[in-house]
Amino acid sequence: MRPTAGLWIALLLCAAVSGCGYSYAYSRLSEDYSTIAIPAFKNKSFEPDIQILVTNLLIRELQVDGRFRIVDDPAAADLVLTGAITGFEAQAITLSTSDNIGQFKIAILASASLEDTRTGKTIWQNNGLRGADFYQTLGGRTRTEALGEASENLVETIIFKCFDSYW
Repeated sequence: MRPTAGLWIALLLCAAVSGCGYSYAYSRLSEDYSTIAIPAFKNKSFEPDIQILVTNLLIRELQVDGRFRIVDDPAAADLVLTGAITGFEAQAITLSTSDNIGQFKIAILASASLEDTRTGKTIWQNNGLRGADFYQTLGGRTRTEALGEASENLVETIIFKCFDSYW
C-alpha cells in the first residue's frame, strides 16, 4: 500500500508544528536589544592599565560577535555593560632545584553588570569573574603574553556568562 498525498501532507504538518527541538544558542538579549555601551572598566587592582586592555578587548570581541552595535554614549544604548578589575594575582607554581621560580600563574579578577537602560534595572551581575594564564620566568611565554591571554580568557568568560548562558 502506497502512502497517499494526504498522509504525506499530514506528516509534514505534524513535523512542522512539533519542531525538531533545536534552538539557537544566542540568549534572549540578542533579539530584544540592538545597542550596547561599554564604559571603561574601573581598576581596583595594583596592576597598572589592565582595565584598558580588558575594556578594549571586550569592545573588540562584541564588535566581531556582531549581535550588538557598540555606542559610546550610555544614554543612547539599550544596554550598558560596566565592570571593574577587582584583583590581580601572581602565584609561583614551579620552583627549580635552586629555589628559583620557574613558572607563574596569573589571574585577573573582575566584577561586571549589565543594565537595561529602558528600565534602569540590572539584568545580569557577577562579582566572581576570572581570567587566568601561565608564564615562565626563563624562556617560553612572557608575562606580557600571559597577561594578554588572561585578559582574553576574562573577556570570553564575561561574554559567555552575560550573553550566552541561561542565567
